[in-house]
Amino acid sequence: MAGRVTPPPPQGRPKPRPAKRRPAARKRKAAKVTLSRGQLAGIVGLTAIVVLAGAYFAGKDHRHPAVAVAPEAKPGTGPRPPGAAPHPPAHAAASPQVAEAPAVPVLPPAQVEPKPEPPVTAEPHKAGPAAWRRNALPAPITGPHPRIVLVIDDLGLDRPRSARAVRLPGPVTTAWLPYAHDLAEQTHAAKAAGHELIVHVPMEPMGNADPGPGALTTKLSDEEIQRRLTADLAAFDGYVGINNHMGSRFTSDEGKLAIVLEELQRRGLMFLDSRTAPTTKGPEIAARLHLPIVSRDVFLDDDQSPKAVQAMLERTEEVARRHGTAIAIGHPHDVTLTALEHWLPTLQAKGFTLVPLTAVVPPAPGGT
Repeated sequence: MAGRVTPPPPQGRPKPRPAKRRPAARKRKAAKVTLSRGQLAGIVGLTAIVVLAGAYFAGKDHRHPAVAVAPEAKPGTGPRPPGAAPHPPAHAAASPQVAEAPAVPVLPPAQVEPKPEPPVTAEPHKAGPAAWRRNALPAPITGPHPRIVLVIDDLGLDRPRSARAVRLPGPVTTAWLPYAHDLAEQTHAAKAAGHELIVHVPMEPMGNADPGPGALTTKLSDEEIQRRLTADLAAFDGYVGINNHMGSRFTSDEGKLAIVLEELQRRGLMFLDSRTAPTTKGPEIAARLHLPIVSRDVFLDDDQSPKAVQAMLERTEEVARRHGTAIAIGHPHDVTLTALEHWLPTLQAKGFTLVPLTAVVPPAPGGT
């Protein structure tokens, strides 16, 4: 028994070592320290997230009312509400920004839409009377008596003779040259004396006579005719229309005369055709335009002798008896004015009525 040999342990399997308790304790202590640092890092990270999220949402909640509630305004205009963020610089508006959805929807304050005002219904436009009617003298009641219209041309240049014409018993129709001086004063005196007013527009004659400055001629452009006529019609106011001073050539030109009569039609004026030429186109153009028109029957003083003027006055009476009306045109010559001063007071006794020009204007179909 003493010589029994104990066999050696099998090769290749190392003998396990007994576990050491101190290292195990060190591991547990290390694990305990590592866990404490992880918890601390988690707490710090969570705290940072909460702080950042709170700041983010606080910023959004602060900016949101300005976007959702405040009305759109131009940069730099309008008062800034207390506590609102300052306006961004102008260059920042150029880059588009994507609006982020708010965490909690913010509803705009309730707004009451104003009720629309009821529509205002305009009254239908009522056209007033034409200018020639507004400026016309009241027509006297004539009954069955023949009517005579007396027109005195070429007024305004010779102040004493023009004033003498204004002193004639009226109503007389006074025709004033637009290039005369002090027309406002002279025409006001004429109207105050009970006379009607017309503009005596200078126009081109057939011969070499000078119609005066600013005359309408057939060689003028349409625009220049319009310009000169406009200037003539601005010389004074209160008139009922125009008649032609000379103008035998101009009134025979249908195209040129039409420019004048169309303007009268637009302005609501009338035309007295002095008939200085038998070829005048006035009546046919006026009929086409529905323009009020009358024509001269008698020239009183082509011959300025007293006998000739008296003969023309008698001729005027004859025309009035035959046709019911007569339009006579005279000029402020001494011989004419003297004859009229004696003749006019006799008309009523002879059964005639002196009337203004507008009293004998026939109604124009479709016109004014």
